Amino acid sequence: MDPMSLPRNDPWLRRIAAAALVLAAATASGAAWAKPDDTPKPKPKPKLELLTASQEEALLKGAVKVEVRSKRGDEVRVKAILVVDGFPDDFTFKLGPESKGLRDGRAKVKLGLSARKREVLAFAAQACDKATLEMEARAARTTGRLEATLRSESC
Repeated sequence: MDPMSLPRNDPWLRRIAAAALVLAAATASGAAWAKPDDTPKPKPKPKLELLTASQEEALLKGAVKVEVRSKRGDEVRVKAILVVDGFPDDFTFKLGPESKGLRDGRAKVKLGLSARKREVLAFAAQACDKATLEMEARAARTTGRLEATLRSESC
């Protein structure tokens, strides 16, 4: 039977056209629902925690100790900037970079203090001046940051 020979008001032809429309609408709406999310989840950043609580503890140990927790990566790299309040200008020192392997997602990193850094920090502790640390840890191409203050026990 030739499709052109069918009359326009044929119920069979109407059923086929209606079924085709329903099928096209279901396919279009199903494709919209099955579309994956365009924005990927952000990578988890390393978390930093300052383990050295005071200036006196840093002087006694000769280092500033930091714990880093990361869900990704095998190794962590930590660097920091130590700013000691002084007169007339602040003293700025770079600490690190130090690398350490992660065990169960954790690493404890020591950032050593040179003789000059210990001398300035000891003077600041006696003068009740503030010392701040700006730390940065990189693990698995993600960076975590922390800004902390070393308090003085004598003040």
